[in-house]
Amino acid sequence: MRFKKLTLAALLISFSATSVASPLYIGSDQRESVSLTLYNQNLGLVRENRKLPPLQAGQEITLEDVSQQLQVESLRISNAGQILEQNLNTNVLNQQSLLAHYTGKTLQLARLNPATGQELVSTVKLLSVEGNRALIKRDNRFETIPLNNQWRFIFPSLPQQLLAKPSLNFRSSGTNRKQTAQISYLSAGLNWNMDYVLTLSDSGQYVALDGLASLSNQTGTDFKQADIKLLAGELYQPNNRYKMRQRGMEVMSAMSADTAASPPREQLQDFHLYSLPRKTDLLNGQVKQVSLLSAKDIKIDRGYSYQFLIYPTLERNQHRVKPELTVKFKNEKANQLGMPLPAGNLRTFAPDSNGHLQFIGGANINHTGEGNEVEVKLGKAFDLSIHRKQTHFSKTFNGFLVGQELRITNSRSTPATLELTGNFPLKWNMKSSSHPHEKVLGGSVRWLVEVPPKGDAVVKFKVEMEKR
Repeated sequence: MRFKKLTLAALLISFSATSVASPLYIGSDQRESVSLTLYNQNLGLVRENRKLPPLQAGQEITLEDVSQQLQVESLRISNAGQILEQNLNTNVLNQQSLLAHYTGKTLQLARLNPATGQELVSTVKLLSVEGNRALIKRDNRFETIPLNNQWRFIFPSLPQQLLAKPSLNFRSSGTNRKQTAQISYLSAGLNWNMDYVLTLSDSGQYVALDGLASLSNQTGTDFKQADIKLLAGELYQPNNRYKMRQRGMEVMSAMSADTAASPPREQLQDFHLYSLPRKTDLLNGQVKQVSLLSAKDIKIDRGYSYQFLIYPTLERNQHRVKPELTVKFKNEKANQLGMPLPAGNLRTFAPDSNGHLQFIGGANINHTGEGNEVEVKLGKAFDLSIHRKQTHFSKTFNGFLVGQELRITNSRSTPATLELTGNFPLKWNMKSSSHPHEKVLGGSVRWLVEVPPKGDAVVKFKVEMEKR
């Protein structure tokens, strides 16, 4: 009777060991579709469908070709049975991970003799690795060796826990038929930003604006034939514990002209979502540029600007400065625009006397909605100079009276319009001014001054500031 019980127990143990199927590996070749939503903040949403065979309960399923920077907390797997557990494995096989695994263990060391061309092999114990040098123990002696082409370690085997590429595995309650699993997760390493090119016309009164979206992938995996959406706007996200890895980037050329039409756009809550017109590859390490918007004959205002602070103190210093060259245009349909402009870098080009475009400066622009104004500061003016000095200072009953003079010199052969903005640390009241002025947002004062060609203009004013 006891023999029968032991036999039955052995059979149960044997059945239990064989009842769970062996691990199943599902690679990117089983992808039916993949879509990406890229954000401006080193973040992307990955959604993909993969074909799965029937799954046994508790069977380990490994999904290969996933992002190394996947945020496990955001992972969702559906249509694969009830998920019991899920794990991200990023312990990738490389020289550093191999050396770390074999630290404290015995392995072989090969050294090439450059003079004879012979290679000597000895057995050593790897004690530590620091930078490009390793500390070893050989024949009861301790040595440091360089990690270069004359020295190499020979590893006896590859550790099972080191993977050829990152993978995601999960266990579920199982399924009884073939299904298509939906997988989605947030990942760092995906990003997009805007790069604008502003091209001035020969007259300098109009510009053409071209916007290129730069898409980057630093996730460690390729996304082929992906549907890609770009979300413009700043959104908050919880902190995560994954450090961002940086890799080299390969800059790819812009897509061909037949894809240059502006992608469809929709408003998503308080953000704007752009959909690229066709599927595209976004490979690991790439920066891909696609045309997002294009507009011509945009009316601009060119001018010069200078801001300065008016202190309620005696000032003996004199200031000699150059104003900034600015270009402004209205983002509205009447001006050939009227579309949300995502934040990005803007570079301006102007034709020279031979019709060749020359770079004349650039700036960053913020997210700009329809109806708002875009102002671009291109650099310092060469032919305009400002000489500013204090001409009066006295104390009043409840404050200070300050006078200043600004002499603007124009060495150009054409007139120039200069916008002067004075900022105050105290409440103020203009007592006198040689030119018309206006109070602007924030309590500043502004003058628009016309400076004749090969001439100058002088702005004089006195302002009273009250004590706090």
